[in-house]
Amino acid sequence: MGFPAASARAFQYGLGIFTLTALIGLVNATKIIGNLDQNTLLTHLHSGTLGWITMGVFGIAIALFAREGVRAPAVTLSALATAAYVIAFWSGNFFARALFGTIMLATIFGWWAWVVYRSNTEGFSKLSNPKFAMLLGLTTLVIGSTVGVIIQIQFALNAVSDQTGNLIGTHASAQVGGYLILVATGIIEWLLLGERRTTGGLVQSVLLFLAGIALALGQLLGITPLLLVTNVLQVVATVMVVVRLGPAVMKTAWGAATGMRHEAIVPLYLVIGVVLVVALVQQIIAAQGDIGRVPPGLIHSLDHTFFVGVMTNALFGAILAATQDRPRIWPWADHLIFWGLNVGVLSFTAVLVFVGSSTGAAAFSHPVSYTAPIMGLAALLGIATLSMRLSSAPAAQRAASPA
Repeated sequence: MGFPAASARAFQYGLGIFTLTALIGLVNATKIIGNLDQNTLLTHLHSGTLGWITMGVFGIAIALFAREGVRAPAVTLSALATAAYVIAFWSGNFFARALFGTIMLATIFGWWAWVVYRSNTEGFSKLSNPKFAMLLGLTTLVIGSTVGVIIQIQFALNAVSDQTGNLIGTHASAQVGGYLILVATGIIEWLLLGERRTTGGLVQSVLLFLAGIALALGQLLGITPLLLVTNVLQVVATVMVVVRLGPAVMKTAWGAATGMRHEAIVPLYLVIGVVLVVALVQQIIAAQGDIGRVPPGLIHSLDHTFFVGVMTNALFGAILAATQDRPRIWPWADHLIFWGLNVGVLSFTAVLVFVGSSTGAAAFSHPVSYTAPIMGLAALLGIATLSMRLSSAPAAQRAASPA
């Protein structure tokens, strides 16, 4: 299992932008400067989903598809496009969002096209389970991102209508219900089981892909049966993940400071996530498709289950695997990162589900103000530790040449 240098660069850029995500999250949860405006909250969301997660996914795609000297798309240009789009959200300028969103969409399309080309070169009928999951995941990302840019163009042209609300729900559904779950299952299978092609793995990915599409279309068109289909597909696919990866998870040494425990805990969050998706679908149906009537706490708990519990664990584990031949800078931090991140996100999401959103609350007056810092500080420690490890030279490069 190898990680090209370009993968490390993608991870480094992603961690850099993730710093902004974590800091905004801490400020928003504790309310130390009051409630943040919508532009800052959207910056928090997109710096996490695009700046951290998608740059990390690009790094994984390079590791899977760019072996033996194969050239990958330009990582630095991708990071610049991502950073520009994040800043556009912070600016609140709709024209900037539409412009840089279009550039970001072109970047995502370029990565998808490259993965399709590499898959075709290798042979679609020969793709391993992780590669197949990555291919379908990036396909869903293209669909969801296209809808997202259409939304930004509508805002820029002052052409917002009732349909825009449906598009927002469609965008979120495709990104969370399809893209994130697919790429996460591909990453954890690759790192826990290695590359192999099995019927169960392929069927699992197809079910997750169809679930994401059904959720997005059901939200867009207001077709209730499609939303119910989503529930069935998500549950079946999640059961398959647990059954297929269960033996590897059971063998995990939870006290060992390796990336494997980060990967092994992801199925737990997939189970929690599918329960929340089923609850969300029921809420959407009850609200007759009006996402605005769904409790914000449920939506935010679902987001953080997938963004942090699923994807941040999967990517932290991948970076630990990529740096296993490098010195363990701050080795004491590994346990704090793992347990802090997971205790934090589990308690944070539980509070959001059972207590509700902290929107409008005063500083440190809501339980979220005490659970989110556990998660956020662990993430910041992970960012610092993993960034330094990625920057250090591998052991083979540090060794002195023989006289």
